[in-house]
Amino acid sequence: MIKYDPYTNKTLDIIEFRGITDVYDEHASGIHWDKRTGIVSLVIDAQPAFLTDGANATGDYWLVKYDTHAKRELWRANLTSVTQAKWSGFQDVTVDARGNSYVVGTYPASIMRVDVSGRHIKPWSPPQTANTTVHGYTGICSTGETLLVIDANGVPEELSEGNSQIYRFDMTEDVGRPVLVPRSPPGIPLGVPDAIHLPEKYGGHVMLAAMNYVGVTVLRSRDGWRTAEQLGTITTNFPAFFQRIIPSTVQIGERQFMIGQRFPGAIVPGTKGGNQSDFPFFDITDQVEALLA
Repeated sequence: MIKYDPYTNKTLDIIEFRGITDVYDEHASGIHWDKRTGIVSLVIDAQPAFLTDGANATGDYWLVKYDTHAKRELWRANLTSVTQAKWSGFQDVTVDARGNSYVVGTYPASIMRVDVSGRHIKPWSPPQTANTTVHGYTGICSTGETLLVIDANGVPEELSEGNSQIYRFDMTEDVGRPVLVPRSPPGIPLGVPDAIHLPEKYGGHVMLAAMNYVGVTVLRSRDGWRTAEQLGTITTNFPAFFQRIIPSTVQIGERQFMIGQRFPGAIVPGTKGGNQSDFPFFDITDQVEALLA
């Protein structure tokens, strides 16, 4: 994990995690920063499931908590200790007001809840099938007590075609119960977003859905995500290499950015990963505002 200053384009710090950093089968995936506490939640996923479309569910999946004020790891929870590798593909996380973490799984759709201490892990929304090759939830975000997920609807997120669905959950419930969020206008596919984000600027009413090979789709809800308007898609218009993988969007100041990534890329000699020297940020604020107008 790095601490990066976008205004000076400088890396300020590199944080390593014992037993995880430089381990080939472990991959840092979803990240959530709680500005109230300064605590970062980081999902570490295992490579086998993502290389086999879920057929191989083995490997350790971790939720790591890091205190950015104290500059130390607080705890880590091994999700595989509960799933026993019967399901997997955990890749993103959000946090409620009580400090509970919700980690979304893809193979198949599931959500794990980890309490604020990291000692209690439960399948909050357990899989509804034993078939680990069914592509399920990919992205997760929340506003107030409402949790939102993207369901790939059986289509791999690496593909550009598909028609994902949005589901909402109530984070005050002991067991997660998915409720479909209808979209309008009808008949327009959503594709297969890799991640979803509710920019702070819009108060939880606007969703940016990042889709590999396509761009960013903008959605809006005027009723607390009981329904959603699908407003349009901002297509990629940056160098060809970065048109493939769009892992997320991010708000910096009052501006919205699409992120391009070199993934997977050739392994750099002497390391366990590819070339990650470039993390291009592409300003899409004007396009977002135009769709919201």
